[in-house]
Formats: sequence, structure tokens, C-alpha cells
Amino acid sequence: MELVDLIRNLLLYGGEVVFKVAVFIAVLIAGISISVVIKRAFLKFLSTRVSNAIASNLSRALYYVMVFIVVAVALGTVGIDLTGFIIAGGFAGIVVGVALQPVLSNLFAGLYLMIEKTINVGEVVEISGNAGEVTEISPIFTRIRTFDGFIVSVANTQIISGVTKNFSRAVARRVEFRIGIAYREDAEKAYRIIKGVVDEHPYVLVNPPPDIFVSNLGQGSMDITVRVWTPPQVAYDTTKDLLWRMKKALSESGVEIPYTQVDVWFRSTLSVEQLHGGRPG
Repeated sequence: MELVDLIRNLLLYGGEVVFKVAVFIAVLIAGISISVVIKRAFLKFLSTRVSNAIASNLSRALYYVMVFIVVAVALGTVGIDLTGFIIAGGFAGIVVGVALQPVLSNLFAGLYLMIEKTINVGEVVEISGNAGEVTEISPIFTRIRTFDGFIVSVANTQIISGVTKNFSRAVARRVEFRIGIAYREDAEKAYRIIKGVVDEHPYVLVNPPPDIFVSNLGQGSMDITVRVWTPPQVAYDTTKDLLWRMKKALSESGVEIPYTQVDVWFRSTLSVEQLHGGRPG
């Protein structure tokens, strides 16, 4: 009799266990299959907007999150209570989130930069007063090689919240010079010399046209401002070369570029006495 009851209980509860296991496996297979499909679609979507490495890492992270959710749902369908686990995980998530808040802020800012492509590797930019070429855009930092050779790491949140100058995306860049000439010199002559140098330079654009004018009558010189437009790729070379050519042309033409000097005038006549041996002679 006891053997019959044992077999009956095994059949009764065993069938229920087999059913729950079958439901668990079915939910698990269906959920993982859907996760794989979403992962591939997400990877294809990101591949056209960011690099393949970044797209692969993001899609993999999304896949792991979905698999975790699928396992939790599958365990719930077979009657396993996950309330305590979820509460503990929630508290742990809050603690980790507070501790990693700066890192997470930079991470999401980096993802935004990669998707929106505000700046790209190889472009010349100025961020937080640091001007140079972008060498790397990571999820946390953006690295810039400055013009004097330093590697500067800028937090991505500073790029999102601050002002970023992108010189590479401009069609043309304006370069400005201020040249002082002596008051006794002929301003029209200096204008013709400077304009001739500007017009002959191969990197100065015709449109927008150059602008040359007297901008200031200072204490020691008459200042002439020169504004020209040039392609951004050669802006630095144009600045060096054009300033040298203008200085050389003005010097060869005899136009004086004065240096700062101070003339002292006395209201009353001064008497000068020559000392001999420490005594007035």
C-alpha cells in the first residue's frame, strides 16, 4: 500500500515539476531568441553612427541586460519569489549609482558625443581653453594633442556643458593682424604695400575679400588692421607666412614700424652742472 501511495505522489507532483521545468525552458528560449534579434538590430543601427568597437560593446551590454530580465521572468513563472533579490539589488544599485555618478555622467556624455558626432578624431578644436587636434574620444574622456605637444584629457561632461570651438568644420577662417606705422609715414603707401602682399599670397581667399583699414590712432603708432580669410587647413601657415611677408615688404619700402618709446618733457628749464671730483666745477 505504501508503494502504491509513493508512486501516486510521484506521478502527481512529478507531472507538476515537469510542467514548470518545461515552462521555464520555453520562456528562457523565447526570451533569449528575442534578445539576440534585438541585439543584432541594435548593432546594425549603431554601426552607421559610431565605430564598430563601440557599437559591439553597447549591443553586448544591452544583450546581457535583456538576458538578466529573461532569467528573472522565467524564474518568476515557475513560482520562485525574487522579491528579496530585487530589493537587495535595488539597494546595491543605488549605492553603486551614487558612487559612480561622475563616471556615469561622463559615460553618457561620451555616448552622446559618439552618436551625435559633435567632434571627431583628427579635427582641430578648442575645449576649455585647450586648442589642438582630437586624438581619441573614449566613453569617459576626450584627448587632445595641443599645438605645443601636450596630451590633454578633457572630461566629456565639460564638452557637453561648455563651449567647443571646432575649427576643422569651418569653410574658411579669418586671420587678423594689427600693424603699427609711424605717424610721419604715408598711410596710403603702407596700405598699397600691404594690399599687394595680401593679393599675391596663394592661401588668401578672394571671397570673402580681404579687409585693410586704419583701426586705431595710438600714442606711439598708427595701427592698420588686416583681416583675411583662408582655408582652415592652412590657417596656421598663412598666419606665419603672411605676417613675415608684410613686415619684409614694409621694411624694404622704407615704412617705419615704430617701437614703444617715451618722451619726457620738463615744464621748466633744467640747469646742468658738471661735477669734477665730486664737486661742482
